[in-house]
Amino acid sequence: MVSGTYHISADDGLVTIKSAQQVSLIQSCHVARQVLADPAYDPELPQLIDLRGSHSGMTFSEELEFRDFVLSEYLPRVRSSIAVVIDDRMDEQVLARLYHLSSRTEKTELFDQYNQALKWLMRKEFAR
Repeated sequence: MVSGTYHISADDGLVTIKSAQQVSLIQSCHVARQVLADPAYDPELPQLIDLRGSHSGMTFSEELEFRDFVLSEYLPRVRSSIAVVIDDRMDEQVLARLYHLSSRTEKTELFDQYNQALKWLMRKEFAR
């Protein structure tokens, strides 16, 4: 099963990550690990993470694994802004947990519209 795709573009100054349809958030960590391992990965590039369509059901142990990955493995290796696009089909508890995770750092924001996320990144990163 494919957990998603990513594209690293130094020319565009952006990392994009797209979770596959009907993949759980814990499964989407696989693609995030691929991004971090990619030789082209630059922690200074802003990131647009699209979780729309992800299946949000997680067991408690998966939730802990996801949180641990984000806080201890992923966020420490990103030095730029991260815009995360979510949708209203996700479980309210998972949305609340994503909000909680995003609030742990000033560099991460949640959006329910892709265009808003992209505009925020452009203002935040490219206006520097």
